[in-house]
Amino acid sequence: MFEAAAIPLLLIDATCLAFVGLPFFILTPQHKPFKRGFFCNDDSIRFPLKEDTISYQLLGGVMIPFTLIVIVCGECLSVYMSCIKKPEALGSQRLPGVHLQKRGLLQSLTDIAKATIGRLRPHFLAACKPVWDQINCKSGGYIENFTCTGDAERVDEARLSFYSGHSSFSMYCMLFLVLYIQARLKSEWARLLRPTIQFFLLATAVYVGLSRVSDYMHHWSDVLVGLVQGAVMAVLTAVFVADRFKQPGFPAAVPEDDSTHTSLQESPSNGNHYGSTD
Repeated sequence: MFEAAAIPLLLIDATCLAFVGLPFFILTPQHKPFKRGFFCNDDSIRFPLKEDTISYQLLGGVMIPFTLIVIVCGECLSVYMSCIKKPEALGSQRLPGVHLQKRGLLQSLTDIAKATIGRLRPHFLAACKPVWDQINCKSGGYIENFTCTGDAERVDEARLSFYSGHSSFSMYCMLFLVLYIQARLKSEWARLLRPTIQFFLLATAVYVGLSRVSDYMHHWSDVLVGLVQGAVMAVLTAVFVADRFKQPGFPAAVPEDDSTHTSLQESPSNGNHYGSTD
């Protein structure tokens, strides 16, 4: 049941979410990354243009709803099965908001890095289509003054290689779910199911990152940094922010009355013991 006491806290969460997303909403429309030059003998930016294996729209349209559905369903089951007592229900309602807020922070950090560093993508020269007649490559020096004849928007996009937003986003979402499942799904029957689900979640994140290298959208170091940043953000969120993880997971069975259970060390009421010679 949604409590009235949650309204002010949820409003604060919504305000914080809006603030952490400001860099994204400011930098994205401007689309003015740092203008970095290149070396003529740099083969790392000579790859051809390819279509995305996993577009950003597909990635966000699948992972965000999937993550939220898992968290919301998990918290509802936790409350229903009395894993989280009533005083903690407020925290359960805020957990999806915590996830979204950190997701916004992650995107903002990624956009700041992309616009500030302006590293050239592996397909930069194919997107730029520079006028080679105006470039003196014989000197082997650093070329800063050159003219691109390709589509202006695609050229600007080709300057946003570092670091991979796909990698950081997918790793954050999937590792967050891995940690969430580890904290919630503790029943005996899930001892093999839990690591199996966690494996496929992490494999999905890694596959997304690798696809960015094979699509010539990022250098391998861009993907590595993105995966590490997403993992660090997920761990920090789970450990220091989403303290609902500290609550017990789904029980295998909820006992009706603990006082009615006896252990092997307790003596029967009639005083008889197994193996007694009396």
